[in-house]
Amino acid sequence: MSEVVLTMPTTEDQGRLPSQPAKWPISRRRFEALAANWRACNVWLSLWNAEGQPLAQNQIGSAFWNGLWAQGKAFRNSLGEFVRAAALRAAQSGPATPSQDGGPWAGNILLIPVPLRHRTRVVGVILGAVVTSSEPTEEFSRLCSQCRLDEAAMLRQMSATEPVDGHAARRLAGLLAHMVELARANEVAEEEISVLTQNLQNTYEEQSLIYRVSSEMGLPQKPTRLLAKVGEDVLKVSRAAAVGFVLTETDPEETTRDQTEPGDRLVQIGRVAPGLGELDRLAESLGLNAVDVPPHLLFNNLARRPELQWARPWLEHMVALPLKQHQKLLGVMLAMNCTDEGDFTSVDVQLLRAVADRVTAFLENQRLYDDLAHLLMALLHALVNSVDAKDPYTYGHSERVAQISRSLAQAAGLSEIECDRVYLSGLLHDVGKIGVPDAILCKPGKLTKEEFDALKKHPEIGVRILSPVKQIRDLLPGVLYHHERMDGSGYPEGLAGGNIPRLGRIICLADCFDAMTSNRTYRSAMSLPLAIAEVQRCSGSQFDPELTELFLRLDLESFLLRDRPLAVGPPSIAHLGSLSRRSEHE
Repeated sequence: MSEVVLTMPTTEDQGRLPSQPAKWPISRRRFEALAANWRACNVWLSLWNAEGQPLAQNQIGSAFWNGLWAQGKAFRNSLGEFVRAAALRAAQSGPATPSQDGGPWAGNILLIPVPLRHRTRVVGVILGAVVTSSEPTEEFSRLCSQCRLDEAAMLRQMSATEPVDGHAARRLAGLLAHMVELARANEVAEEEISVLTQNLQNTYEEQSLIYRVSSEMGLPQKPTRLLAKVGEDVLKVSRAAAVGFVLTETDPEETTRDQTEPGDRLVQIGRVAPGLGELDRLAESLGLNAVDVPPHLLFNNLARRPELQWARPWLEHMVALPLKQHQKLLGVMLAMNCTDEGDFTSVDVQLLRAVADRVTAFLENQRLYDDLAHLLMALLHALVNSVDAKDPYTYGHSERVAQISRSLAQAAGLSEIECDRVYLSGLLHDVGKIGVPDAILCKPGKLTKEEFDALKKHPEIGVRILSPVKQIRDLLPGVLYHHERMDGSGYPEGLAGGNIPRLGRIICLADCFDAMTSNRTYRSAMSLPLAIAEVQRCSGSQFDPELTELFLRLDLESFLLRDRPLAVGPPSIAHLGSLSRRSEHE
């Protein structure tokens, strides 16, 4: 059975006690411990707020105190008035002192009020009471009459309570005040430790979030894919119900909003805005610009923002964090609504700003990376075009081989990064032809043995040209081995089967298909059905049979629609053998 009873206002007390539940000035657990300890010293404790509202009292032990408390409205009212006066004195002139005057219990009962403080404010009172005498008095008789209690029975119960003489009671009063002060100090310390612990936990979670976000930004990747991950991480740690990112166009001179897919620059994690269109409109409503933009915009009261009234059905609170770098507005990060239906605070803004700063750095780095990537690709295409320009009949061949190779790599289940590397290798596969004389490359008839030997050196020439560039050394197997055959009759090393690097096997198939379906000086392009038949015929001998099976499932007709010299007409069946042999050399 509990040692402490929670005291709720009775019907009789409603006119005197506040209608709202009182906040406890000390925890129930700590009051229970105090009440149990002091009951052994014949001291009865009750807990009150500063307005004289009873909160709890020690129930176990003395039938005398329980009887007075349960049946004595006048007793409770008198104690409440005493507590209010004691709290007022404590607030004005320091701690209250034990008193024996001012109540109908004078002569029998000593009250020991101990104020409970929060900083300098009195927030409650622990009231101790001891019986100093069991002799009947006129005041006690009047109290029993007011409370409709049997005076004789109450005196017998009082006699069962060991009295404490006045001198000892005053010593107990000082000791009680000291113990309550320690209990309150310990509770404050526990609260501060709890707050500190929570702050440390929040800081740890925030730092972990920043670490995860920073780690995810280590490799170049599509911005919206990264922002989706960042948004998910933010929702796990912050109070935001949803996070959105609205990016500006990458290059207004080259890209218009109509040309840009919404999914390429709009991200929403968590459901708040009905759609990406509303998210875009929300960002526009802020009127942000790169010249004069604040670190953040906090909206906890949308009623004061007429430009955002259209979003009121679904938006209650919002933090907008511009993503600005070097006088350029890259976009805006939006945190919308709170999961606990509260307001966003400065702590929330601080966390979100830290994330937004790292997102801004990533977007700027990604822009610089994209610029370098575009520069590299432009230089590679310029190099490849210089090779293709040597023979107008093969113009665009390297780009088409690169596209076909990437499609085949995707069908083979390679990763996005691997497919991009396959594309680059296919683009560069014939770069060594820059070292082959034009007379050989453009010769309309059959090559002599010496001319053919010179042509077969182009894979090795390509490797020598490209090998000094360490960033593309992983592409070299496709350049060197795209003329190897599964039966070992290819060049330059005569590799067979699985000894041929996969990159070489992929580009070999793409290269031969494009050669067969393109016009040459010595013959016309092969039709698609004949090209497919030729690929099937050479499966296992020239081409990897597994890759051939995947290749034939591709939309091969779409490859024929790419930019290439127009076919004069399909070759005859008699030309198939020479076509396939010559295409191996190109």
